[in-house]
Amino acid sequence: MADPDAPDRTALATAALRAAEVDADPAGACDALQALGPGALTSEHLGRLAVLAGGDARVVRSGVADRIIGQDDAFRSRAQALLTAFTDATAR
Repeated sequence: MADPDAPDRTALATAALRAAEVDADPAGACDALQALGPGALTSEHLGRLAVLAGGDARVVRSGVADRIIGQDDAFRSRAQALLTAFTDATAR
């Protein structure tokens, strides 16, 4: 039986993905997803992470103009690495 005082890791993953999707804290979202691990992510979460990692639209849309592209590229690389690691972990 689950511990009623334990945080809902799936809900936390949902919140982390939402933070990335709305450019609230994409880097922090990656940190949170990494800390939560693949067990917290549903197939829907993995799909959303895939869109963030490989989509056409910029995830990082605000900040210092000459750094936005680099920050977005760094986020996408990290999101892709997380997606690969999570997909490999769930395939086992």
